[in-house]
Amino acid sequence: MSSHPYFDGGTMTPTLIPSGGLPATEAVVANDGWYPDIPVSSFKLVTGLDDTFRLEQVVETVTAAVAETNRTLLSWRQTQTASSLAEVPGPLLNGRPGPLALYRTAVHALARAKLLQVVRDFDSTKSGHARADALESTADDWLARAHEALSVLTGRPRATIELV
Repeated sequence: MSSHPYFDGGTMTPTLIPSGGLPATEAVVANDGWYPDIPVSSFKLVTGLDDTFRLEQVVETVTAAVAETNRTLLSWRQTQTASSLAEVPGPLLNGRPGPLALYRTAVHALARAKLLQVVRDFDSTKSGHARADALESTADDWLARAHEALSVLTGRPRATIELV
């Protein structure tokens, strides 16, 4: 009889898998060297994320957001001659290169939207569904922020409108 990795010996008795690891102040999602690494503490601070989610969930979600953002920017990045995103020409925003700020905004907003989209998984009661329904529009707002930051970063218009 094969055993499931989350159960001991196939007897379906739950095995405790400790959650722990690095404190959020030290966890960093490493990037590819051209784009910046994303400190988890910065993500939590900027997006107002509390401790509802385990650190491992947050790290995995931020990692997925980094991968998706990098994939979205792939063709744009191939047109860049700078040695890193920090060296891409752009205005300074809050004392930092604008392209860096826009990239971080996109990753943070996308990761926050992804976390909000899983809230329904935590509470399947009627009140939990109502709360998840209310948060759905918030997740859409975070997605809109991510898309807007990517549009500004790449110089893409936010909307193309054609009269017919």
